[in-house]
Amino acid sequence: MQKKKSRFSFIKFLLFVIIAFLLINFVMSFLSSMNTSPSSNSSSNVVDNTPATTPQEESKDDKAGYEGVTSNLSTVYSSNWQLTSNVGKLDSTVTQGIRDKRTKIVGSQKDTVTIMLYMCGSDLESQAAMGVYDLQEMVNASLDNVNLIVYTGGTTKWHTNMISTRYNQIYQVVGGGQLGCLVENAGTGSMVDPDTLVSFIEFCEENFEANRYELILWDHGGGSVSGYGYDEKYPNRGSMSLAQLDSALTEAGVDFDFIGFDACLMATTETALMLSEHADYMIASEESEPGIGWYYTNWLTKLNNDTSMSTIQIGKNIADDFVAKCSTDTPGQTATLSVIDLAEVESLVPDALTAFSSSTNELIDSDYRTVAMARKGSREFAADSYLDMVDLVDLASKMNTTEANNLCQALMKAVKYNNTSRGISNAYGMSIYFPYRSTKYVNTILNTYNAIDMNKEYTSVVRNFATYQTSGQVASGGSHSAYQSYNSYNSSDYYSSQSSEELLIDVLNLFLGGGYSDNSSYSSYYGSGLDALFGGRASDKMVQYIVDNHFDADLTWNNGKIALTEKQWSLVDSLKLNMFIDDGNGYIDLGKDSIYDIDDNGNLLAPDEKTWLAVSSDNEHWHVVAYYDLYSTVDGDNVTYTGRIPVMINDKYANLITMIDDEGAQIVGATYDYRGEADVVSKNLVELAEGDVVKLVADYYDYDGNFDDAYLLEGKLTIVDDLYLGDVSIADYKTLSSYEFKDIYGQSYYSTAIK
Repeated sequence: MQKKKSRFSFIKFLLFVIIAFLLINFVMSFLSSMNTSPSSNSSSNVVDNTPATTPQEESKDDKAGYEGVTSNLSTVYSSNWQLTSNVGKLDSTVTQGIRDKRTKIVGSQKDTVTIMLYMCGSDLESQAAMGVYDLQEMVNASLDNVNLIVYTGGTTKWHTNMISTRYNQIYQVVGGGQLGCLVENAGTGSMVDPDTLVSFIEFCEENFEANRYELILWDHGGGSVSGYGYDEKYPNRGSMSLAQLDSALTEAGVDFDFIGFDACLMATTETALMLSEHADYMIASEESEPGIGWYYTNWLTKLNNDTSMSTIQIGKNIADDFVAKCSTDTPGQTATLSVIDLAEVESLVPDALTAFSSSTNELIDSDYRTVAMARKGSREFAADSYLDMVDLVDLASKMNTTEANNLCQALMKAVKYNNTSRGISNAYGMSIYFPYRSTKYVNTILNTYNAIDMNKEYTSVVRNFATYQTSGQVASGGSHSAYQSYNSYNSSDYYSSQSSEELLIDVLNLFLGGGYSDNSSYSSYYGSGLDALFGGRASDKMVQYIVDNHFDADLTWNNGKIALTEKQWSLVDSLKLNMFIDDGNGYIDLGKDSIYDIDDNGNLLAPDEKTWLAVSSDNEHWHVVAYYDLYSTVDGDNVTYTGRIPVMINDKYANLITMIDDEGAQIVGATYDYRGEADVVSKNLVELAEGDVVKLVADYYDYDGNFDDAYLLEGKLTIVDDLYLGDVSIADYKTLSSYEFKDIYGQSYYSTAIK
């Protein structure tokens, strides 16, 4: 922080006299009004570390408001559905006036079906043989009436000698245990290169002519942000964006009956709008898929027995088989799959999305907080990835406007079938990108939107919301960590200085006017957030909104309490305890957990015990871990907490996914971390295998402030049977902790340290 502030020393110097003058006037005004009751709307300027307006001084009626503003300080999903659930309800109706389907089904089992399965094996195969398992499911099906052609590649290791690791290959699955190689050497091109996909589609069309073509893209997915795939042999190639996928499908020139994604997060509105020019239906998952992926045997056999089966029924069979298999084999993991009519998307969604976006833009400009809270409470998928994929029906329904309700109806009409695992709610079948967790991908998504001709008004919503979000963060002085807050500034000085309305206005105007663009410390942090402002809705109105709704509080402890007013609490999005261990050389960051206690007067209370999550491979010897709370799910009186533990599995970065409820704690799977190689989300591993070596990792700061995000905690665990989770006391360790307050703009503030 010191380095960032020094770059604005000249501006601060010019403002110093003004600020000093304001503070002197404030103190004089305060002293002259000591006998009057403070206004409940006054700001929290600090005298002797005591808030001028404290929760204790408010009336009983005011105190009643604290429960409402402090009851949702973490991401909580309810098992109840916002609208009537559409899970398991098949809609075979056809909306009048939509375009004709591109694929003409002959009927009476006279249709010829060619399924093109593009299997980019990636680490899913090299690490866990997921590709080979799915191929086995395919050969177990009856396939004498269906052409199933598989393109293989993209991995450093196939768990069968039949498939080459050196070359991409093309196979035909004929069922009955037979897998025949059609092309032994299909080149060595990256499978996230659009040209490679084009060559496969053209090969299938030329050699397996059909009146029904189906395309399945198998691998990882990154939703609208990064698209499809990760080729392990070309780690620096990233993924195939929606724009690149659109280009490949356009060049190939094949109209598909359905395009499916056996990959994570691909059931997005952006994907559906783009694919509507290439296919009649899309089959995809809103959520990250469990590692086992689709279950192929049953639905392939049924299609083989009736090649004239309706596409909606094919999709229903795929979804039902997938969710049923996940429920038995990976009961701790969530699964979603939806069947979307792209003709109805093309006809019904654009106008409804435009109207919704226009009203949302107006709401952002008048009351950003309302939109932010609606976004926060909406069903998000792969939240720990920061890809900001959220169910669009759930988001729109929480806006509760006429335009939002009309959009919900259009989306629900286009989703012909939706299935989810038990315990997941408000996943109606189509998600969308909406920036909230991070502005990191704003510039990426805006470029993609431009390339695929995404709805212009919704593009404006993304830009507008990100402008508010980024500007709100800049008004707070940029991002900083708990460690930096201990070492880089005095808390009371920092927060009191930010209470100057004039300072905020000047800083925001400087930023919005482009004055920060030459400053490396800001441009490097905000990156795409700065680009998002170009052409945005920067205005005096926005500046004043941020000034009027800016989190400004003294976060120093006073007798074991931090006192916030109701207005201050209303601007807090989340509250988490950040725990550190002092190991004699620096600080081990043990992560963030939603552990807090707030009394009836709105006071945050210091924790009265020191425990943290630990793992064990034998249920006897325990190792403290870095743990990050993700979200909780409420089902009646039962609450389930989902989190992650950063680790290395066989020397590859990963996250263990945990679930904790009243019945105990368990590890339900693991997702691999690509460390910037590709912004995609891995299918969750089904389980850790015997002999796997798990190393615990954590972020680390030495006393000089140097950061190390690959710090290995003591001990390693070799999987024999299972890993166990439990809370252990860390009272014997020298610890340092702080509460992270995150405001509605995504900016973090940290309390003074608890030692």
